[in-house]
Amino acid sequence: MNYTRTFFEYSFEDKKVISLNKKDFHHEINVLRKKEGDKFVLFDGKGSSCLAEVTELKKRTFEIKIIRTFPEIPRFGIEIDLGQALIKNSPFFFSVQKATELGVSKFSPLLTERVSVKRHDYSQLIEKSYQTAKGACEQCGENWLPEITFPQSVVDWSEQCQDETKIVLYPNAEKKLSDIDIKGSVALAVGPEGDFTEREIELLTNYGFVPVTIGKRILRAETAAIAAVSALRYKTEEF
Repeated sequence: MNYTRTFFEYSFEDKKVISLNKKDFHHEINVLRKKEGDKFVLFDGKGSSCLAEVTELKKRTFEIKIIRTFPEIPRFGIEIDLGQALIKNSPFFFSVQKATELGVSKFSPLLTERVSVKRHDYSQLIEKSYQTAKGACEQCGENWLPEITFPQSVVDWSEQCQDETKIVLYPNAEKKLSDIDIKGSVALAVGPEGDFTEREIELLTNYGFVPVTIGKRILRAETAAIAAVSALRYKTEEF
């Protein structure tokens, strides 16, 4: 039987009874219309999950009982740190959603020279990104949330990258993505509309990033990110 899935940051224990606020589970109570006796899956975003049952509904709270915990699921496939340049909100969150569905382990928003969105406070961006990632995990069956970092400059991100394979998408590159031998974890840099500047490409190259192209078509930034992550999954025989 297919159960709906809900993110819940909690330590799951068999037979545990938990009292929850309805306002924190608006979707389950008011949209999915959960009632007493209904079962659904909870996952904590760190590989753990369980089957829970609604045991009692009250005016402002409801109780659930953990029926069965499931074996922890390790991350599957190569670890990918997606360095995505900040772009407009709608395509940016689309990239977060699809990258989560494709199992990236880390999502790193980048402040670039051609960044189209500048803010003084990025806390709401991070919160919305996590909400988007949680929703993606609920839909696709992924039990791991990606780490989402605070926006940082290209130089700060590239300095701290410790991944074994480092790639930057660049339309003028001589090499194709398919030419690269993938070893271990991957850091993937994707620029904004208009791409990285030549200075940024030089900087990334100095930190070990290899410029690659993914074809002659001009892709939107979010499309390029998802195409590249998908290609990496295929190249490492996960697809």
